[in-house]
Amino acid sequence: MNRTVKRQAPALLALALVTGSAIATASNIKNAGFEEAWQDWSKSTGELSISNDARTGAHSLKLSSQGAFAAQTLSLAPNTKYRLNAYLLGAGTLGVKSDGHMYFDQPKKRVKEWTQLEVIFQSSEVGSATIFASFAGTEGRFDDFNLTPIDDISASVSAKILPSTAGGTGLSPDLPPGRNFDLLGWYLNTPGDENNDGICDRFDEVDLAKGATDARYFYTAADGGMVFKATVAGAKTSKNTKFTRTELREMLRRGDKSIKTKADGGPNKNNWVFSSTPTRIHKLAGGIDGRMEATLAVNAVTSTGDAGQVGRVIIGQIHADKDEPVRIYYRKLPNNNRGSIYFAHERSRGHGEEQFIELIGSKSNSAPDPENGFALNEKFSYVIDVKGNTLLVEISQNGKTLASKTVDMTHSGYDVASDYMYFKAGVYNQNSTGNPDDFVQATFYRLNTSHTGYQP
Repeated sequence: MNRTVKRQAPALLALALVTGSAIATASNIKNAGFEEAWQDWSKSTGELSISNDARTGAHSLKLSSQGAFAAQTLSLAPNTKYRLNAYLLGAGTLGVKSDGHMYFDQPKKRVKEWTQLEVIFQSSEVGSATIFASFAGTEGRFDDFNLTPIDDISASVSAKILPSTAGGTGLSPDLPPGRNFDLLGWYLNTPGDENNDGICDRFDEVDLAKGATDARYFYTAADGGMVFKATVAGAKTSKNTKFTRTELREMLRRGDKSIKTKADGGPNKNNWVFSSTPTRIHKLAGGIDGRMEATLAVNAVTSTGDAGQVGRVIIGQIHADKDEPVRIYYRKLPNNNRGSIYFAHERSRGHGEEQFIELIGSKSNSAPDPENGFALNEKFSYVIDVKGNTLLVEISQNGKTLASKTVDMTHSGYDVASDYMYFKAGVYNQNSTGNPDDFVQATFYRLNTSHTGYQP
């Protein structure tokens, strides 16, 4: 039976929803090793359980799915520094929510033996804090929690974020993108060329998950977002490509390099197919159908160069073996305050001309300022969703759908045994004529993909 599996960034913000947590009467933690099951702990609706694999005693906390966490609210001395410790096996986040901030410790990679995590934090004026353990990309276990006050007032607090409930993004400026987002399912191209081979630099999925960054093109913003930047000048993905990009390419193999990036003549477990392809092909693919959801702000577009290219950037797409079923464009002209959004549907070769479909504003080189468009640095969201031969593209903001369009791909030529798909996200600069230092830039705050039948 097929099931849908989602890959998402670590869900630290779920703790903002904790209610009914046990109130401890002392500064230490009750049921610190889960020997009494869930007593004194509140838990999420994600997949979590009491495990018999423990560091000490008979039990530990097991977290198995996105959004899973366990939390306990404590009464503490006000305005006091504390040290929270717990032991982790696998992957996970140990954290504290106090006075509108979240302080946390999260290993760079999965740990194969019980390892102690530490969070140093400042209690609030009212002296309460919520401690938590949460899922972080793959299965993990927690055991032996402990909390102690710190006499050294100069001790540095741990990495922290400002939750969205307090005006933040829910992402940490102290972490590289691969630890704020689950990037084990992607590789990255940038316009750099460190080895001077004429082809752009690439970071594989394992490097990204470990925290790889590039100060020029790919890094964490001051608000925790994931920044993509691509200058007009720079290396390309191939000698046949005229545009630069800093763009993620979906990799369903998630670091398993025994699986090739792509296969000759059809799909493999690293890529996915439309459910409209022959059924015999489905078992060869890593997933069937696909959905990508992103929240971002475009920070900069080019303002120099040919009128037909200025201001254009692709922010998300589906790529097939040779062609592109969908590319989402943001375009802001130099004299406009807001940008338009449209998308292209490229039919597979021999199946007709490419379609351009406007969603918000116009794609024209002389487009008027779109009243409902998005200014630079203004956040919005998009969805790309494919089921069989039906393609949906949707634009929204603050949970409200602003534009959507469905395309029937029955005659687009992608429902054949030899084709395969993968998502791409980031910035693909669509200006090769501007000043060399002119650039496009976008900051992503959410990036989720899912596929039916995909098992990570």
